[in-house]
Amino acid sequence: MAKAFARAGFTPNVLTCIGLVVSLLAGILFAYGLPRFAAIALLVCGFFDMIDGAVARFAGKVTAFGGVLDSVVDRFTEAAIIIGIVYGGTLELGQWGWLAGILALVGGFMVSYTRARAEAAGTGKLDIGFAERAERMLIFAIFALVERTGYALILVAIFSYITVIHRLVVAYRRLR
Repeated sequence: MAKAFARAGFTPNVLTCIGLVVSLLAGILFAYGLPRFAAIALLVCGFFDMIDGAVARFAGKVTAFGGVLDSVVDRFTEAAIIIGIVYGGTLELGQWGWLAGILALVGGFMVSYTRARAEAAGTGKLDIGFAERAERMLIFAIFALVERTGYALILVAIFSYITVIHRLVVAYRRLR
């Protein structure tokens, strides 16, 4: 599939930006109370997040900037999804929906930050834990299909903090 996109003239960075636009659409769909449509948009967004790197490798266009752009877009994507869910209402959580959203957002950001900071400090690759971005987005998509996005926020928050603690423990062991 990467071959087809590369031959069609799509650059990896363009595909990353298309994924961002789709994620903003997903956030808007969540905000308007359309979680099932948002779930579909999330899956499409995930496809673009996967294919941009594959196109970069296939076309020999892997760049440091592409990696930075991808990481920044991933954070915007996650924020758009969570803000959309909270704005659209998390009826099953009542007044606590906003808190679950903040905890999920901060947790997701900390998963990525912990990895980036630990790797920069010399831990080597630290892609451990079960709350990577792809898993968090899949949780949102699955719970959106059954219209229980509030519970997705709670689950993402819990898994994210467990992953952060796990990464910190491993980083401590590798760096001491």
